[in-house]
Amino acid sequence: GMDNGFVYRKLNASDIDSVVRMETDFRSGFIVRENAERFLRDPMNWLIACLSGDRIIGFAYGYELNRLNGIGNMVYIHEVGVLPEYQRRGIGTELLRTIKRLCKSTGVCRFFLFTERSNIGACSLYGKMKGEEAHTDDVAYFFNDLDE
Repeated sequence: GMDNGFVYRKLNASDIDSVVRMETDFRSGFIVRENAERFLRDPMNWLIACLSGDRIIGFAYGYELNRLNGIGNMVYIHEVGVLPEYQRRGIGTELLRTIKRLCKSTGVCRFFLFTERSNIGACSLYGKMKGEEAHTDDVAYFFNDLDE
């Protein structure tokens, strides 16, 4: 990708201070240190970052999912974000390229994510990066009331 001095990599427990700073840089209520430490300790949790020095300016995070069959794990990407002042510079593209490389090198067969159709920029990026749009009749159900 473009050499703008940014580094793209999967974070680990030693990156906790940079991750905690996302609470200030991205949004309040995003990062709780203790939970972030636990997240980063588990290699099945993916936090891919674009770093400018030790500051995270772009990220994608999600979860590697074990499969019952032998075709390789999948990764579900829950959120992708780039700080407003760094948007439209190819950082999202490079984050996805980094995920693709990591998947290939670790035997993950595919990754997937969801976005709103109204998010034109995201849809454009994912299409450009050869994401295949699922045309299904799926409905999402969220079970928030856990009392029987």
